[in-house]
Amino acid sequence: MKKIFVLNGSRQKKGNTATFIKRITERLDEDVFEVEYAHPQDYKIAPCLGCSKCFLNTKCVSDDDLEKLQKKILESDVFIIASPVYMHYMTADLKLIIDKLSWWAHTFRLQGKPVVILSTCCSNGHGTVISPLSKLITHMGGNVIAGSNAAQEPDQLKNEEWMEEVSSEIASRIRKYAFIPHDSNEDIEMVFKYTRPGFLKYREQLMKDEAMPKYEEYEYWNNTGMINFDTFEDYLKEKYKCEEVVV
Repeated sequence: MKKIFVLNGSRQKKGNTATFIKRITERLDEDVFEVEYAHPQDYKIAPCLGCSKCFLNTKCVSDDDLEKLQKKILESDVFIIASPVYMHYMTADLKLIIDKLSWWAHTFRLQGKPVVILSTCCSNGHGTVISPLSKLITHMGGNVIAGSNAAQEPDQLKNEEWMEEVSSEIASRIRKYAFIPHDSNEDIEMVFKYTRPGFLKYREQLMKDEAMPKYEEYEYWNNTGMINFDTFEDYLKEKYKCEEVVV
């Protein structure tokens, strides 16, 4: 059974964004895919304190449900993240969750996981959600396999032909990527290329001075072996080379 975890930034469980998501997920065979939906009110997420402790020990100091949410995302085979457009951006609830995942952006924590990004809007504001979310997910090491917006003007949610075409295409990609090893893309490689040198430099300094503090971000790079690869693609191939590919 493949797991699909859906994080909807809207608190409206029967709103436009939820409708768009379910037109896609309802196309997935229930005997093959287990779909779980999450909304902001389902998890207690404390405000970010800006203390930067998560960069030092990869764990938030707040007593909230962040770790439970992280676990759901990481255990999924495909991650769907969505938001309506609020004031030309994603919802404040979703932005808070993203803020609390900051250290993931330095460690490629999603490790090539396939991600679908969705949004809904009144007219043409979808770029203010799809674009930033795509960049954030890319920095977290997520492989964005699809991104789409459903607008009210024109009313695409009620346009059966449009919904059929879009939902069918995205569901097809989910069925494909859920059964193959995690992969990279050009955008992730670009981020990897300019992120890795900083950790290589830190390793050199650490070898000269063992008394230097060992930051958890570096430890993650070192323990996973990412630091030893010139490309994220090569790292993922080595990591998942023993996995059976079923299409």
